[in-house]
Amino acid sequence: MSNNKAGQNEPNQHDRTGRGKPFEHDPLWRAALPDDYDEMWLYRRFLEELKERIPDPSSRIKGSSEAGEPIFGFAAGSGPVVVSLVAGAHADEPVGPNTLYRLVLEMLDQPGQFGELLERFRFLIIPHVNPDGDAANASWIDRWPELTPFLTGMKRELPGRDIEFGYPGMRSENRAAVRFWEREGPVHLHFSLHGMQFSEGYLLLINDEWEGRSGAWRGGFDRAMRAEGLPSHDHDRGGGKGFRYMGPGFTSTPKGTAMREYFLQKDDEQTASLFHQSSMEYHLELNPDALCMVTEFPLFLVQNSPQNGTPENYLALKREWAELKELGREPDPEHVKRLAARFSIRPIPLGKAMRLQRRTIRKAMELVQETLKKSG
Repeated sequence: MSNNKAGQNEPNQHDRTGRGKPFEHDPLWRAALPDDYDEMWLYRRFLEELKERIPDPSSRIKGSSEAGEPIFGFAAGSGPVVVSLVAGAHADEPVGPNTLYRLVLEMLDQPGQFGELLERFRFLIIPHVNPDGDAANASWIDRWPELTPFLTGMKRELPGRDIEFGYPGMRSENRAAVRFWEREGPVHLHFSLHGMQFSEGYLLLINDEWEGRSGAWRGGFDRAMRAEGLPSHDHDRGGGKGFRYMGPGFTSTPKGTAMREYFLQKDDEQTASLFHQSSMEYHLELNPDALCMVTEFPLFLVQNSPQNGTPENYLALKREWAELKELGREPDPEHVKRLAARFSIRPIPLGKAMRLQRRTIRKAMELVQETLKKSG
């Protein structure tokens, strides 16, 4: 496919699992694209690529968006460990969908490469659960990685329209995903691939039930991310909105129950009523022992602050941007240039971002498999 400069920026092939077994030949671990690849796809490009491989993909359609776009669900593998991957819940977070577009197409193009993995795992993949949101952000996705189009063109859903907090049936997109999961689940591992607009490093959300079982794993993950030049986004929110701090770079997964309680404490019953289950809560109802994770890797990195639980540079940028929006002002290119220099704003190349998403998934799969083996 276009711009596949194989062999450039070859990632380290000697990262290891907790047991010391290399993932050197693992097709999920090994990214097919170089780290400096930066062609961000819109959903329509994925549909074109899919139809080149499956002229009639209608059997994979699990429902439609509110605007009538197809929502696909792909089931692959026969292994005993079931892995759910979904992306795109928030409209302005395109790295997750781009990661899953490529993964699905690789599985179709190179089934032999995935044979061993598919004997150990079963994948349930929804590449994009929010294609309408993708279209709403096309103006800047088409111009990635430019900062000014992103700042002026990004759009995301408000509570009551937020697909991540809409399970099981708030929107047609939620219902499509649930139909797929009900037929193919329950799962042992669920990933909702998200992202942050800006942050000081990686942030990974893990469900409370797995905090104790993932301590050593989190330490290894932190070392791996730092080796990639990605420090942690250290933000202790004091449990606000149910996000419980697990140390630098880690917090608990979001809960509709906690969001409702937060707004009820503020006597805002109307906003509280807009929060339903998250996809993590939905899957935990089906399997209370499932590991659920949310990747929150940024589109743009900002200068890292001292690791003290308060990401000062990130919060300062967030305040300044909020003030601009309140004044109804659009940033001009010169203002954006000054902003980028002051906060050391720089994009994470798409190829690298997708590789880190894939490696996070693969490391979590190994954690789940090892835990299931120990439990018998």
